Order: sequence, then C-alpha cells, then structure tokens
Amino acid sequence: MLKQIPDTLTVKVHGTIPPSRFWGYYTGPEIGQIGKSDPNATAVLSVGAVEQHGPHLPVITDSLVGPEIIGAALARLPDDVMVLGLPPTVYGKSVEHQEWPGTITYSGDTLRAVMMDIAKSVARSGFSKLVLIGSHGGNNGIIDDYFRDLRMATGLRVFKIHLGGIANVPGLTSPEEAAISMHGGDSETSAVRHLAPELVNMDVAEGHIYPLRPDVGYSFKGQDAIEAWVSADLSKSGAIGNPHPSDPAKGAIAVEAKIARLAHLLEAIYREPVREIMVAPNGVATGVS
Repeated sequence: MLKQIPDTLTVKVHGTIPPSRFWGYYTGPEIGQIGKSDPNATAVLSVGAVEQHGPHLPVITDSLVGPEIIGAALARLPDDVMVLGLPPTVYGKSVEHQEWPGTITYSGDTLRAVMMDIAKSVARSGFSKLVLIGSHGGNNGIIDDYFRDLRMATGLRVFKIHLGGIANVPGLTSPEEAAISMHGGDSETSAVRHLAPELVNMDVAEGHIYPLRPDVGYSFKGQDAIEAWVSADLSKSGAIGNPHPSDPAKGAIAVEAKIARLAHLLEAIYREPVREIMVAPNGVATGVS
C-alpha cells in the first residue's frame, strides 16, 4: 500500500509528483516489500530534455510540462493502484538543438545507457512494470528503438507513452499551425503560459514557419518521406511554428486533456494482466465475403 506522507513537506525533491507516489521518499526495504507483495507494481520514468525553445520559452520547457502532467495524473490514481514516479531524467537527446546556447544534451548512446541502468535497477527492486513517458519529440526515436531491449535485458514489462501523441484536442490550433509546428509554437507556448506564465516572455517571441510540401516533410505530419533536420534548418529564432496565437486558456484545456488520458492509461497499465496467447483457429472464418 502507499506510504502515508504529508502533502506538505519541508523538502520539495518530489516536484509535482505526490509525495506518497514518489519513489525517492520510500526506504529501500519499503520498495522491496512493494515488489514482493504486488505483482503489478509499476514505476514511471519521465524522459525529458533541457534545450532551447526560442527566445520566449525556458530551456526547461520539456522537463517542466512533462512532469507537471505526470504528477497531476499520478494524483488521480486510486489508492489501490501501486504506481510510483521515479525521480525524472531531466536531460535527453537534444542534438538537433545543440548549436544553441542553453541546450544540454545526451548522445543517443548515453540516453540508452541511462534508461537501461534505471530499468535494471527497477527490476532488481522487484517491480514488474516500467512506463517510459516522453515529453520531448527528439527522445521518441530512442524510446521507440530501445524499450524492447529493456524488456529483453530485464524481464520487466516495459511500456511507452509519448505525451505529444495523446489526447490532442481538435481545434485548439489552426490546421496550418498544426501541420508544421514542432517546437515553441502555439500549442507548446500555450501550455507553458498556463503552467508557468512567469517564465514566458511574449515580448520577444518569434517563430518561423516553412512551406508545406505534399510528399516530403520534416516530421510525421502526413508526408510519407521525412528529411533529417536540425532546428537551425527550420528557424532563425529556435522556435518552429507560430507562438503568437498562444493563449494560457488553450494551454489549460490541452494540459487537462493529457492529464485525464494519462491517468487512465497508467491505471490501465497497472491493471493489465499477463497477456494470453492462443492457437489461431484453422477453419475458414464465416461472414467474410
């Protein structure tokens, strides 16, 4: 069962994660007992980034928005759902932004090694499930490529969730913006203006856009062919998209939708039983023309 920890503590190492769901506030024996007593014990790892987000957003943007959503989602879980938030990985693979001041990046190999070491540690503690939650698009490829390796090396059941891909509310951004915005545009600026308005300086906001092509693009937004890019290829300010239509009210709607969906997904993962496999029937299916 969850450890009873006051919501108000002298220390704030847990950040936005509820204290009773923060891995770091449990003792070693307490973690071990959870692993032994709960066959579905689940650990959640936020995989973020520290990188430039244009002249108007802080470099901590991805590691601000992601943990805020994760912490709020964890707070909504029923007490019988044993899901703990690990101390987050603040840094990620941000090589596409490495030429800009403020960016601190892992190489892909380093991020893989960090995830592997954390996964092995979670497995040794007796937990059976690990959820990787990405809040930076540049980490998606590494997570997609490597989460199966974590499963094979540790025996954990490993799950991935990319926050940018869940619960996107139609109509909050224009179709034109949605088709190109990747970094520091309307949606991301709206989210930070909602969560941390003190850190946003719209007086200096400047984004850049590019013409759309039907076949070749720079992100998976409908084109079948994708060209490799770094942020300087698509923006002179570091922001790819238009931050000017941003609004904290739009950010509140978008963030709430992701919190609700993530809470549902985390409970579903915790309750997900061991997969059953069956021999496929060898008869001809009926009702198929």
